[in-house]
Amino acid sequence: MTWLEQWRDLAARIDGLIRAGEFLVSAFKVNSADAHSVVRKSFQPELVAIIAEIDRLGKTYASELPEQASTALEKYVTQGWDKNFNDGAIDIQRLAPLASFRSQFEYLIRDAEAEGRSLTELAFEHLRRQLVVDDDIRKKWQGAFNRRETACERLGAIHLLSHGIWAFKVVAPGGATDLIFGDPVEKYAGIMRRTARALVLTEWKLIKNQDEITSKSQEARAQAEIYSGGVLGDAELKRTRYIVLVCESGLTPPDDIGVGAVTYRHVLLPTRPKVPSMMARSQRSRQKS
Repeated sequence: MTWLEQWRDLAARIDGLIRAGEFLVSAFKVNSADAHSVVRKSFQPELVAIIAEIDRLGKTYASELPEQASTALEKYVTQGWDKNFNDGAIDIQRLAPLASFRSQFEYLIRDAEAEGRSLTELAFEHLRRQLVVDDDIRKKWQGAFNRRETACERLGAIHLLSHGIWAFKVVAPGGATDLIFGDPVEKYAGIMRRTARALVLTEWKLIKNQDEITSKSQEARAQAEIYSGGVLGDAELKRTRYIVLVCESGLTPPDDIGVGAVTYRHVLLPTRPKVPSMMARSQRSRQKS
């Protein structure tokens, strides 16, 4: 589950508490005394739990949240609205800052790119693990690796599409090409608007050995840099582009590189991957010998 999905669940919980508070306020118009300590016994525990969830969300996904949203979250948590409750109608006012925070946070995270980036990362991680456990998929990728780059592009595009990610590559300044059919992406604008959860620029390179990974990554970034953007509006990842390095075994990919407002992510796809536990046993065996 992505942080955005977790926030949606939490936002629904916040909405439920606020609605309950609105009902209680209407009841206070008839009798303002909280004779049964409803605020302390019911509202306080729920508010405490919600603020703890908000705090946990902020700490767990600090590196993924938009900066302003993260700042607003931390500010709300540190204000201490879950502390020092008393019996009485006045404490119901503590729900007002919660409602204000929810509204502000929703505004600050209304960046479709964050969700699209999370979906893309999930799709690549899914593929990496498939290459470990699925013999048929691994054989297809090994065959594609031995044929040509475009064969890997097509397999990768199909996998990403299963996650709602429409991948494309650059062919000329301002031009984008579909990875499956090789047509201009604009040809599929209608179906993309109806189906794509994100549109992602990718550049694919076959890596035969560690010595060429740097040069081929640079070549891929140079190709991606000529893209001017704007194929599918808000669904397109404008600040993140993916350099996909297909190799036979585990190599060391370059670190992410920022160029202006764009981050180039380097994704390694080994077609003959080793399971981490097997690699660890192999290393221990070499150390003993």
